[in-house]
Amino acid sequence: MRIIDHRLEGFVPGPGLYRLSAEEYHADPCPEPSLSSSIAKLLIDRSPEHAYLAHPRLGGPQEDSDPTRPKEIGTAAHKLLLGQGRDLRMVEADDWKKPEHRRQRAEAYEVGACPILQPDLLKAEGIADQALARLAKVPGCEGFQSAPAEIVAIARDRSGAWLRIMMDRVEITDQGAIIWDVKTGDQAAAPQGLGRRIEGMAMEVQAAFYVHVLGLLLPKLQGHILFRWVFIENDPPHAVTVAEADGAGMHVGERKVALALHRWNASLRRSVWPGYPTQIIRAEYPEWAARRWAEREELDPTVADVAWSLDKSPWRPLDMGDAA
Repeated sequence: MRIIDHRLEGFVPGPGLYRLSAEEYHADPCPEPSLSSSIAKLLIDRSPEHAYLAHPRLGGPQEDSDPTRPKEIGTAAHKLLLGQGRDLRMVEADDWKKPEHRRQRAEAYEVGACPILQPDLLKAEGIADQALARLAKVPGCEGFQSAPAEIVAIARDRSGAWLRIMMDRVEITDQGAIIWDVKTGDQAAAPQGLGRRIEGMAMEVQAAFYVHVLGLLLPKLQGHILFRWVFIENDPPHAVTVAEADGAGMHVGERKVALALHRWNASLRRSVWPGYPTQIIRAEYPEWAARRWAEREELDPTVADVAWSLDKSPWRPLDMGDAA
């Protein structure tokens, strides 16, 4: 499928693969308001009301929060890794404390550039260089560097919903496709912690959503589309781990995407975006936390002499009488 350059041309004419700026993508260029993976996560984990307020063509756009330095480093590293994205504008300073440097930062954002402190740019360059060098040593990642970058896929779901994704890189052949997603940050990229990190940030939703959208555009490749994360540590040695979701993760992700689509279609068609329940609920205490406490009661010698019934404390004064 041909990639269409559609920058600065308004709404896209229909489903397809496009080159768009990040700003145009996040503004939602579809013929009708569309569902993205970030909005899907809000529908799943919060409510349709939250999704409505975050959507650029419904209740939004909301004002962007002040970007953090790690986020700016990540944006710069993405630019250096992918060769696409905002232009970088270096500021010769060690921090954003001085008014002059904050002004330069604001001016860069106003023109759509990414301001970056000089030491942070050096860090971003180190991240990009190390990531590319390490990826070259991972079997199966040979096509990463030459694959088209920041490609937008827009499709229409069988339910009628418009869907959109922006892929960091994507490889498409007659035999299948690989979607690459780069994740930089201060968190460890150690393999043993990635399952918990994926679950904690609902990344399985992104994986299933992206695979679903690309599969709608390329039905002959359905069942042969892989989603891979490239986890990169911001701090030296800028370690890298490439990961795919396992079967359980993709299964849960697909179920969550189905829920998001259900809520999206229901709310969009009825123009009703409900929030949390308007009733008192019973908060369920996590089973794992209850088990952990029960184990402590059983195994911790320092609590062996505790009287667990509050009514039978051995420290209760004899003349206390009824508490009532």
